[in-house]
Amino acid sequence: MPARIRVQRNNEEIHGRRDTDPLVPKRQPGSSPSEAGFEEAFFDWKGLLIWKRPWTWRRIVTCVCLVATIVLVSLFVVFHDRIVHALQPTVEKIHDLKFGWLIPIAMFFVISFPPLFGHEILAVLCGLVWGAMIGFAITATGTFIGEVANFYTFKHFCQARGDKLQKDSVMYAALCKVIRERGFKVALVARYSAIPGHLTTAMFSVCGMGISTFMLAAVLSLPKQFITVYIGAMLESDPNSSTNSTRKIIADVVGVITLLVTVVAMWYINEAVRKVKPRVIQERQKSWSVPLHTKRRLTTHDFTLQLS
Repeated sequence: MPARIRVQRNNEEIHGRRDTDPLVPKRQPGSSPSEAGFEEAFFDWKGLLIWKRPWTWRRIVTCVCLVATIVLVSLFVVFHDRIVHALQPTVEKIHDLKFGWLIPIAMFFVISFPPLFGHEILAVLCGLVWGAMIGFAITATGTFIGEVANFYTFKHFCQARGDKLQKDSVMYAALCKVIRERGFKVALVARYSAIPGHLTTAMFSVCGMGISTFMLAAVLSLPKQFITVYIGAMLESDPNSSTNSTRKIIADVVGVITLLVTVVAMWYINEAVRKVKPRVIQERQKSWSVPLHTKRRLTTHDFTLQLS
């Protein structure tokens, strides 16, 4: 190689490699395997219903979780009153203690961390024993403090894992982008849905939602807790058949509304992810086009002149 050409090449190593340099790898047009798989919807319900479709691990886990959720919700609805009445004597003993109201607050705090659950039953018991107003105050205080603690816990211990997952998964990166850009709307709709609040809290925290946005959505979603407490208060107010039928009507109406809100929440998030998908893929493709000379460490061999 002539000395002049070799010196020119070494100067390019120092001052920046040209875009036409064949040694610089470029991002090929088209989607990567993960991006190609992301062409589908975020909630691919049609794919779950097509049984001839290949059974991937993701599809198997999704179906198992869906079936398990339906079974648990059905059991909770069928045996709800039995569970509440079985726990009522214990909660009444707690009520008689001097600072007994602190115990359910502590319980709400503990079960605010996934995968624990039981907010609805505990809220009904608070309304049953302490009444609607005091029971709601206990439920709101314990839930709010627990959710904030859950938020900071996942932000502190799981942020690095979340950042790595954003780099590896286009779907998760798009979801995080939606949460950051439409934080309040997504948080409020999700908290009024049937999705467990402590699970959405962990997701919001890791995806980069601000604490002020999360706290505002948490406060505005407290009326959902009041309805649950009020249903428990009606169990104690009058056990006759008319009140019992009214309570069942309220519970059914709340259940239908919650189901509708859940469907709307999933549709809203799905459409939001669809809209940000092109930007996410474009940003990932740009990251591949960064020349490697900015990260390459030059050696003495690169500065050796080879005379021909």
